[in-house]
This record gives sequence, structure tokens and C-alpha cells, in this order.
Amino acid sequence: MKPSLPEYVPVNGKTYSLFGDSGSTSGYYEAIKILANRIVAINPLTPELMNNIKQFSSKKRNLKKCLKINDPDNKMSVILNLIDPILRRYTENVESHLKTLPLSKLWDFRLATTREQYHLYMLEIELTNRLYVGEFLKADRKIALMPYCLQDFSVSCKSAKNGFDYQCRHCSAGCFQNHASLILEAHKIEPYIWMGGNMKQLAKYTLHERRTFGVLGIACIPELTNGMRTCRKSNIPVIGIPLNANRCVRWFGEFFPNSIDPDELEKLLKA
Repeated sequence: MKPSLPEYVPVNGKTYSLFGDSGSTSGYYEAIKILANRIVAINPLTPELMNNIKQFSSKKRNLKKCLKINDPDNKMSVILNLIDPILRRYTENVESHLKTLPLSKLWDFRLATTREQYHLYMLEIELTNRLYVGEFLKADRKIALMPYCLQDFSVSCKSAKNGFDYQCRHCSAGCFQNHASLILEAHKIEPYIWMGGNMKQLAKYTLHERRTFGVLGIACIPELTNGMRTCRKSNIPVIGIPLNANRCVRWFGEFFPNSIDPDELEKLLKA
């Protein structure tokens, strides 16, 4: 039986919210899928395309220029001008956040992510899912790495270390950590709250046993993108779902309740 869903309400982050100005995240997921379809129609979905987007997103100073130029012979310009107008509604707070960021934090790739980078990251996450979901689902061992900030902060979390890392003990029906864990377990994926487990060591051990290995990540957009790149570089099939907003202590100095879209998690695992 499908577990009851925790209260699903719009949440705002320091820089982004997948709700935009809506009461649902369905608009975001519909938009990013349509945009990905358009990108793939003009650029075949290959690891090379993923590397191009990765390289594009690292050139902060050139991104705004590419938007203004709108050069049909420049791949970066074409992609940005296609996705930027649609995705801006989900990243309205980026500029105001960057203006208040101290100089000492400008080198933090997460905190200093620009609006254009967010949009490329959103696209990269969707395309990574499409490219690797089949291989992930076929893996002998599949783990999910979830963030601490998905828990229900109104109760005392009873998660405990179990093998690789901490796991949810299903202590609160109103907890997205609990709900996501139940969905993942139903699909034979080991869910972990990533507190310090050594993923590379686990992958090496699993592959040494001649078993294939896959990773599903749940995190804020900059963190998820970075984690997916690390897995791709190590030839580990990876997929992921972004948090609906960035609301943890890194961004606000304290934790605020957060969520994911459980329906999109289910769709991804049934791809």
C-alpha cells in the first residue's frame, strides 16, 4: 500500500524554488522535460553533450554575454536562450542572494551559483536522468543518498547508523525522509541519509564482488549536479531528484522544512 503523503505545501529557498509562483511543482517538471526534448532534438543525447553543458556552466562571465548575443552558431547561446526565459520563474531570488554574499563566500561553487548556471544545472540533471536511468535500474546494487534536511524537524529523528550510513527508522508520518525511503525500498533501492559514508569505497567493494552499482541522489540543485558529475566521472550510473528548494543551514544558518516531489521520484523509478 502506498504510504500517506506528508503535507505538501510550497517552500521557498534562498535562491530557487521548484514551485515558482504555483502551489505545485508539476509545472517545473513539465517545463524541464519539454526543454530537454527541444535540446535533444538539436543535440543528440550523449556523454559529449553532458560534458559540453558542464563546460558551459563553468564559464560564469560568458553566460550573460551568450544570452545577449543569441548567436545561432554558438551552442551555449542557443541552449541558454532556449531554457532561460522558461526557467527564470523558479530562480527569482538568485540575484538578491548574490548581492549579499560576502567576498569570502564567492569561491563556494554552491553559494555563488549564478542564475544562468542554475538553469544549466536543471537541464543537466534532467538529461543525466535520461541518459543513465536504464543502466541504473539494471544495477545489481542500488543506493540512494538523501540529505539530512528532508527530515521532520518537529520530532526527534530516530535514524541510526546501519552499514554504509544512517537510515530512516520511519518515526514520523509527516517526514519526507520517511516517505522517500518507503518509495525507494519498494523499488529495491537502499536509502541512506548521507552523513559521512564513503561512497567510493562502497562502489569499489560492490564492483569487486562483480556486482554492478548505481546511485540515486537527492540534494539541492548545485549539490546534486556536482554529485552526478562525480558519479559520471567514475562510470557509476546516476540519477537524481532535486530538493524543491535550498533551505538548509548552509544557506540560512539554520534548517527549515523541505520536500521533494514524490510523484516525480516514482515516475523516475518506473522509467
